[in-house]
Amino acid sequence: MFAVAPSEVGVERVNATTDSELVRRCLAGDEDAFRVLVQRHERPVYHIVWRMVTNTEDARDLVQETFVKAFRALEQFDQARTFSFWINRIATNLSIDFLRKRRLRTVSIDPDPRDEERRPPMLRDENPLPDRVLEMRRMGEALGLLVDRLAPHYRVVIHLRHAQQRSYDEIAELLDLPLGTVKARLHRAHNQMRAWMRGEDGLNESIGMDA
Repeated sequence: MFAVAPSEVGVERVNATTDSELVRRCLAGDEDAFRVLVQRHERPVYHIVWRMVTNTEDARDLVQETFVKAFRALEQFDQARTFSFWINRIATNLSIDFLRKRRLRTVSIDPDPRDEERRPPMLRDENPLPDRVLEMRRMGEALGLLVDRLAPHYRVVIHLRHAQQRSYDEIAELLDLPLGTVKARLHRAHNQMRAWMRGEDGLNESIGMDA
């Protein structure tokens, strides 16, 4: 991935600035400014990409490609929008293209607990946890496994809505979808997860991108 360790002077000078100001500095030739943009947005971009491709190495490659593409297209950035929206849309489109190219392969949507590549990296906390916190963590992990079983086009709307707290309109614009399609996918994804929690098959949909 990008090296994100600007000089001490660069950190002091740009850390407190807005994304829009950083973009302007990038366009003026300030390399440290773009490194700080990467540092700010690399983690959320990685999570949205991973939710779509569910593979650590593929996600890392796509994040790298996302920021390279953003850097090359920086002059096209619309200052009326937020940088996070713009970079997330680039990442989402690249991920969708990646999945479409992968469609000819046979891919299981059931996560294998032995396959670490299908798990997002988690920080381990060795300190003892109160029972309630531990219970909540287990519930979160269980829900995460259900989300992982969804087809990519359902996973991404769930992630944008609940993890990133995007509005329906923002999701529609990010994914270039009609608003009704976004609402329908969220509704069906929620129904599928509820069915799995009840031990039912629910929609039992494939990884296809057309639904």
